[in-house]
Amino acid sequence: MKKSFCIVGFLVLAAQLPLWGYDTSPSIFQVVPEAIWAAATGGGTWITELQITNMGPAAAWITIYFDTAAGHDVYPVSIGPISALKSVKYSNILATMDALDPTSQVYYGKVGALLLGAEPNRIQVQAQTVNGNYGKTFPGLNPVAGTTAAISRPMMVQGLVSNATYRTFIGIYNYGQPCTVRFTIFNAANGTVGSSFERTLTVCGYSTFNPFVQAAAPAGDYDNCYLYIEVTAGGDLTWGPLILGSIANNFTNDTYALMAKQYGGSPTVTAPPIRY
Repeated sequence: MKKSFCIVGFLVLAAQLPLWGYDTSPSIFQVVPEAIWAAATGGGTWITELQITNMGPAAAWITIYFDTAAGHDVYPVSIGPISALKSVKYSNILATMDALDPTSQVYYGKVGALLLGAEPNRIQVQAQTVNGNYGKTFPGLNPVAGTTAAISRPMMVQGLVSNATYRTFIGIYNYGQPCTVRFTIFNAANGTVGSSFERTLTVCGYSTFNPFVQAAAPAGDYDNCYLYIEVTAGGDLTWGPLILGSIANNFTNDTYALMAKQYGGSPTVTAPPIRY
């Protein structure tokens, strides 16, 4: 029953998202592509703060899944109620879920994605992952065509770095059906760095990795690179894998968010007027 809630309930509703407006419109469900509660390599603890705003029209209970590499086979935690047009903030959402979860699900020491549902209400979600004075923010995403990859709809993450000062990590959350995703790093001259590599993801499965390590990149300093992401098998055409990136300072653990964007686009799109 838990899995059918994601696959049947959420995915059927996903088809209705374009009727509501834009990729960033309030939605009956949203995905936070990274949530963590774990010890940091350089000391301290990474935690994810979460703000939820109920866009109305009535008070809402929020159902949250914490999806990791194991997929969606977890107990759904409910929080609330949140009054219409009101916001709540959790200083460590995974610790909150851990306290509410009656099962033996382990939240500490893990990283994954959050799937939040508020049907029939619509919500907006904002996450901030912090460790002491350092942190990064991620918006809640609607898993629609504009924010996900699919066969013949590749995505890219710019700003990849690997050197003595910085390391890069990628997270991918597969909202849709099982799929295989190929990753390739390109440098500033459009040359490949190392070798392409793949990940196979279950329904609502999550994976995180250092792309330079996975690509077996030769030793050296890498900057001004981007990651090319393509679904090679399975998945859905309307929704599918959501991708994010992160850079961390090797000395301070200060971190920066990298957002995935669509790689292709229509050549007929009219350029906006110049206003400066």
